[in-house]
Amino acid sequence: MLLPKHSLPFLAVTVTLVILASGCTSLTPMPPDVEIPPTSPEDPESPPSDTPTPPILSTLRGVIEFEGIGDFTPSATVHIGSHQVVSDDGQFTISGLEAGKYEIHIMADHFHTYKGSITIASESVLLEVTMKMLYTPEEMDLFARLVYAESAGEPAFGQIAVAASVLNRLADSRYPDTLRDVIMQTVEVDGRVYYQYSPILDGRIWELDPKTQPEAYATSMEAIFAAIAGEDPSQGATGFYNPSKVSPTSWVTQQPRTVRIGNHQFFL
Repeated sequence: MLLPKHSLPFLAVTVTLVILASGCTSLTPMPPDVEIPPTSPEDPESPPSDTPTPPILSTLRGVIEFEGIGDFTPSATVHIGSHQVVSDDGQFTISGLEAGKYEIHIMADHFHTYKGSITIASESVLLEVTMKMLYTPEEMDLFARLVYAESAGEPAFGQIAVAASVLNRLADSRYPDTLRDVIMQTVEVDGRVYYQYSPILDGRIWELDPKTQPEAYATSMEAIFAAIAGEDPSQGATGFYNPSKVSPTSWVTQQPRTVRIGNHQFFL
């Protein structure tokens, strides 16, 4: 049955009211292939995330003090986890450490290796370490006396070179493995025993008196400290001689030479 034309507006209003009463807010249906994402991470129906949570990384800062060498500061190698760095002026920084407990080793020539453990948290950590010297006070005293007896009157870097050559000899497998034994070493040639350093033979090593010659003693110690810290004007030499006092046919003149400083020719 056809409705009169004047009834059509009334019918349209009636249909609209019925739709609104049913709770619909749009007359346009949502396409069936559109998914509504979860509105809250607490939603139990939210899909699990495939992105791993990044670890918390921290930074270790270290300060190293070297005992027994005044204000001189050698370099040291620091090992922690898979990280390795070399200290600069007694300080180091290691970044990118995950939180946890680590073993740490710090090594420097002429010093005992530091071994310890440290716990890294989420914040920056500061580590302060004191490195203990390998040599006894008695060995250091003997060393200072030798440097004075062999190089008094030489320029400062010449005295450091003498000290460095002794330490180079200590590191060389051809020589004894303690500082005292290197200084006091003797060799036998044709039935005669010779000291490696002439001041041991003629007694000049005992002439330096720290009480009456404090400045000379301190100067010798400064040369030793510099050599321990890594200075080596001898260029790796393990010995030296005075060309004006050695026969041209002496065995030492046949050794590979490194550098001439003052009255000393250094050799490997």
